[in-house]
Amino acid sequence: MKTTTVRELRNNYAKVLKWVSNGEEVEVTRRGKAVAKVVPVASVNPTRVDWAQSAALSSIPWAARLTEAETKAILSDSQGG
Repeated sequence: MKTTTVRELRNNYAKVLKWVSNGEEVEVTRRGKAVAKVVPVASVNPTRVDWAQSAALSSIPWAARLTEAETKAILSDSQGG
């Protein structure tokens, strides 16, 4: 993560926004203490899915076998049904 001061952000905002648009997170400091973080906007349609963060997958151990009813319930929940 890159770091910038409030003054540098004010004077060089185009450079800082370029960092952010390239995917960097930027911590903004004042008098040596962090006061803000500028982060890229999350994509509405992510190109990569982090399955480790999936609530349906993390709640069921992989060794368990699901019944047909359990599978349908999980799929229904994930589709908002």
